[in-house]
Amino acid sequence: MSKTKKKPQTLRRYVLKVQSMIALIIVLSYTLVINFYFIHGLDEANFQDLHLESNDFARQYQKNIDHPMPNNIHFQGFLDWKSLPVEVREHFAAFENVKKMAMDNIRLFSEDTFISWPEQAIFVIAQPLFDGKIFYLVRKINIKQYDALSQMGISKMFQLTWPIALIFLLVMHFSVQLLLKRTLTPFYRIGDWVESLTLENVEQDTPNFEFYELTAIAVQQQKALLRLSAMLGKEQDFLRHASHELRTPIAVVKSNSELLTRIFSSENNKDKGEQSLARISRAALNMQHTTETLLWLSQEHSIEQSNQQTLALVEIDLNLMINNLVEDNAYLLQSKKVKITLKLTPTHIKVLETPCRLILNNLIRNAFQYTAEGEVIIQCSQGLVIVENINISEGDFDHSGADYGYGLGLRLVDKIVNKMHWSYQNNDASGGRKATVDFRTSI
Repeated sequence: MSKTKKKPQTLRRYVLKVQSMIALIIVLSYTLVINFYFIHGLDEANFQDLHLESNDFARQYQKNIDHPMPNNIHFQGFLDWKSLPVEVREHFAAFENVKKMAMDNIRLFSEDTFISWPEQAIFVIAQPLFDGKIFYLVRKINIKQYDALSQMGISKMFQLTWPIALIFLLVMHFSVQLLLKRTLTPFYRIGDWVESLTLENVEQDTPNFEFYELTAIAVQQQKALLRLSAMLGKEQDFLRHASHELRTPIAVVKSNSELLTRIFSSENNKDKGEQSLARISRAALNMQHTTETLLWLSQEHSIEQSNQQTLALVEIDLNLMINNLVEDNAYLLQSKKVKITLKLTPTHIKVLETPCRLILNNLIRNAFQYTAEGEVIIQCSQGLVIVENINISEGDFDHSGADYGYGLGLRLVDKIVNKMHWSYQNNDASGGRKATVDFRTSI
C-alpha cells in the first residue's frame, strides 16, 4: 500500500512558524536576563550601603575606639567574631579571619512548601581595623515581612513586562509579514516569468528580480531553455536538411524506375537498363551516406571522434563525382535553355566522401535550379572546385527562403565547411553566383 505523499508547506507558513518560536524564545530569555540583572542590582545596592557604612565606621573608630556600633533597622555592627549571631557564623565561617575587606550574601529557602522560595537574605561585610580587630556589618532581610510589598512589585513588573512583550511580538510579527511580502513578490514574479517563457521569447533579456539569487535562478532557467531550443533546432535542421538532400536521389530513383519499366518492356535496351540500375544504386547509396552525414552534423562531440566512428577518409575521383552529380541533377534543367560547361582536370584527392558530395551536390543543384536561361560552368583542378551560374533570363529568383539552394542548401554547406575547415567562398557574379571550395585544406 503506497503512502500518501506529504503536501509541501508554504514558505510563508514556515517562516511565520519559525518567527513565532524565535520570538517566544527571545521573550523568555529576555525575561530571565531582566530577572538576573534585577536580583544582581539589588545585591549591588545592598553592598554599596554596607560598604559606605563600614568605611565610615572604620574612620570614626580610628579617631575614637569608643565610637558606637551602627545598629538600626537596616544593619547591625559587630566588633569581633564571637559576638556575631550563630546563623551568621555558620554560613560565613570564612570571614573569621580576613586580611582585607570581604563581602558576601546568602539566601535561606523554605523547605516545607512545594515550590522553594527564599525566606531570608543575609548580607555581610568583614573589614579589618587599624588595631587588628575585625568589624562585621550585617544586614538581614526577612522576605516574609516584605511579602505584600513584593507582591505589589511583582504585580507592577508583570503589568509592565507583558505589554512590552506583547508589543514586541506584534512588532516582530508585522515586521516579518512585511518582509515576507517584500521577498515573496519577486518569487511570484519569477514564477510568472518562467511560465511565460517560450522558444520565441527565450532570448530576450532576463528581467531584474531585485535579488541576486533569484536573478541567477532566472538566468539558469533561461540557459536551460536555450539548450532545449538548440536541441529542437538541431532536430528541425536535421529534418529539413534530410528532406532537402534526399530529394535528388529520390527523384533519380523515381525517374529511373519509370525508365526501367519502359526499358524492360523491350529487350533491345539492355544497356540503358543497366545504366538506370546503376543510377538507382548510386542514389540509394547517396541517401544512406547523406543520412549518416546529417546525423554526424547534429552530434556534439569532436570531429576527430566523429570521423573515427561514422566517416572515413577515402581517395575519390573528383571528376567522376562531379559528372555523376551533374547527371543526377539534370532533371532540373528540363525545358530550360542552359548550357553546361565542364572544365575538369584529372583529380584524385583523399577526403571525407559524403560531406564532399553533399557540398558539390548543393552547389551544382543551386546552379541548375537558379538558372532559367544561360550557362553553368563547373571547374575542377587539384582539389579546387568552382561552380558558377550565369543567368541571362529577365526573370528574377527569390534566393531568400526557397527550400532549394540559397536558403537551406547553402546553410548546410556553411555548416559542413565550418566543421571540416575547408576553404569556401560564395559571391555574387554577373547574373548569378560563383562558389569556390578548396578541399585541400581539410582537417
